[in-house]
Amino acid sequence: MTTVLAFIVVVGVLIFVHELGHFLVARLLGVRVEVFSLGFGPKLFSFIKGETEYRISAVPLGGYVRLYGEHPETVPSVVDKEKTFAFKKPWQKALIVLAGPGFNFLFALLAFWLYFSISGPVYLKPVVGKVIPGSPAEAVGLKPGDEILAIDGKEIETFERLFFYLRSKEDLTEVELEVKRGNEVFTLRVKPAYQEGTNIFGKKTKVPVLGIAPSGEVIKKEYNPISGFVAACEKFYELTSLTLLAMGKLLTGELPLSTLGGPLTIGKLAGDTAKVGLFPLIAFMAMLSINLGLINLFPIPMLDGGHLVIFAIEAIRGQPLSLRAQELIFKVGLALIILLSVFVFYNDIMRLLSGWKLD
Repeated sequence: MTTVLAFIVVVGVLIFVHELGHFLVARLLGVRVEVFSLGFGPKLFSFIKGETEYRISAVPLGGYVRLYGEHPETVPSVVDKEKTFAFKKPWQKALIVLAGPGFNFLFALLAFWLYFSISGPVYLKPVVGKVIPGSPAEAVGLKPGDEILAIDGKEIETFERLFFYLRSKEDLTEVELEVKRGNEVFTLRVKPAYQEGTNIFGKKTKVPVLGIAPSGEVIKKEYNPISGFVAACEKFYELTSLTLLAMGKLLTGELPLSTLGGPLTIGKLAGDTAKVGLFPLIAFMAMLSINLGLINLFPIPMLDGGHLVIFAIEAIRGQPLSLRAQELIFKVGLALIILLSVFVFYNDIMRLLSGWKLD
């Protein structure tokens, strides 16, 4: 039940934020919004206010804003050109489309700011709790209680950061550790061992390990509103860069499609995070909102990025594409989205069959 509720809250909020962006900018530019729907398919509940029908629909896997005169086949029947999407300039159409991903990015930034300023993250201190016998760490003399200050010249404030650094490298032959033992600070050079694991993108591969476990000592970083905003911007940049890098690896085949997750994966992660607390769930939503915004900017028909490409072509040609061309483009886009959906649902099902549990 926790998983289901967390999924509904997380997906519902992110869809609302995305569609709200389209809605507000469309209204700002004088375009009539006919329908604002959370969910697809048959409507479960609706009401009309002004010129817009607001809906809750049966399938909670997306949402949409239907604009007056948005589809070419409806243009001949419009009676108010001033409020018609099709008669707006390409740059105005682009702003309406960009507002969806833009609001996702804005939400992520504000959510991280809230998380850092009010709650503050809790980290594992980079202190060695256990040294595995026969490991590279034992070979160079690391001991329980040693605090790792830096790796390869990069400051390490948390054990998670040390883990992340190692998992982000697949060709390490040696690392340099700056270690504090009591009042003494010294340097050690360690040749990592390699074992089966997953890298930072979830790809199964051989990853470097030192053979140490954390002590369990935690630190909580405190932020004021200003330092919290700086930390939020840094986190936003870090996750955006990693997401773009992962997308690039997916396109080149370096990262397999099996690493992608669908609604069940999102639900499980949301449920697990909700059990930790409200603010970790807010941070998870921020991360997911960045993903949603970037995915929607892909130049695939049916997605916001596909619409932007069409508007750019309109601007260059000085006139819209023919109805037949637009129909063909969107059919191709729909086929690609269905194919991607099949992949992610398949991945979810395979994870369930392998013993993955939804609570």
